[in-house]
Amino acid sequence: MAIKDVQTAVVEANYDWTFIKVIAEEGTGYGECFFAPGLTALIRELKPLLLGKDPRDIHRLLRILRTAGFQAGPQGGALQHALAGLETALWDLLGKVLRVPLYQLWGGAYRTRIRLYADCHAEAGLHSLSSTHLPRVPWWQSSSGTTKVHLEVDPKHHGGLKEEAKRVDPRAYGERAKQVVSQGYTALKFDLDIPTPYETDPFNRNLEPEEIELLANIVEAIRQSVGPQVALAFDCHWNFSAGSALKLAQALAPYRPLWLEDPVPPEADEALALVLRQSPVTIATGENHYHPHQFLRLLEKGLTVVTPDLQKVGLNQGRRIAELADLYTAMFAPHNIASPLGTLASAHLAATVPNFLLLEHHGLEVPFFTELVSGRESPLIQEGHLILEPQPGLGVSLNEEVAYRYRKKDEPFFA
Repeated sequence: MAIKDVQTAVVEANYDWTFIKVIAEEGTGYGECFFAPGLTALIRELKPLLLGKDPRDIHRLLRILRTAGFQAGPQGGALQHALAGLETALWDLLGKVLRVPLYQLWGGAYRTRIRLYADCHAEAGLHSLSSTHLPRVPWWQSSSGTTKVHLEVDPKHHGGLKEEAKRVDPRAYGERAKQVVSQGYTALKFDLDIPTPYETDPFNRNLEPEEIELLANIVEAIRQSVGPQVALAFDCHWNFSAGSALKLAQALAPYRPLWLEDPVPPEADEALALVLRQSPVTIATGENHYHPHQFLRLLEKGLTVVTPDLQKVGLNQGRRIAELADLYTAMFAPHNIASPLGTLASAHLAATVPNFLLLEHHGLEVPFFTELVSGRESPLIQEGHLILEPQPGLGVSLNEEVAYRYRKKDEPFFA
């Protein structure tokens, strides 16, 4: 059994969904990477190290690739994204060869109904970002048939345009929350690092009192709209100082948020420790951490919800992180902005760890989300849960015809 080829394709969705196909003598495996500039070129550089190798030697191959790509970011970044996608493709291939689902390869499932939380925006329509986090209109949505990228971005915000600050309406958030709950979701997440009319400096990480009041009004509107039983999480995308994060947490506490996510920069361990000690609401973080030892430091500081992104860290490292969290009785809630392929990979891992809490679903506005995979008879998502079925590997195949229809035009398509 030997690897014959490694190919990539990129779909232009709400993000660049980067797919890897590993072709072996006995079959094909698919994986997905978290986006990064230059990612597919890096994968092509690694490809010769895989050709002719036995795809069943997953851990050995990953060690070889990690060593070979050491200069490209051994502690995180594009190399780790590439390895995560390759690893998923290798596991998918192995599961198909052995005719068992991934969750069985990893010791069986605690659950096969994986509870999702829906990542929401106040406004309808697709919010799409390029590989450098610039807001864009994908070519397949554009009347000109070309991708339109907006270059004027507020540096304080997660892909936000400055003019959006004029349109903040808490009622719109409440209405959107009600719409998503009507689809069967029992857990939602909204961004709080939004442009507001009250900012005084886009760089200093400070929240003005008027900003905190506005954000609290948004959270209040959402809570009133969906009632007390729906879990509500709120994302800060690492934008705030420890002091501002604590003031925000105090303002939100009456509305019983499930968690406040990524309140301070990922490298600021001591700032996070301060927030963990003093926050009246649960803090979650981890999507910009890559290695178990990084999560160990956070757990030792009191983190109770870990949120690694499995299209960044990989499935094997993700399992180790979940197991570490379980030793501290912390919950495992993977960050996930992937296509259905990557979402399924994360769901298989979530099925196999006892301390799983929730898995993110970030594809509500992507019109072709469910079409992108094939091989299932029942819907992938039912009443706010992803349902795992006992088909081999990931349980699906990438629908390459649909993927080609929404491909990124300047990237090779499985070639």
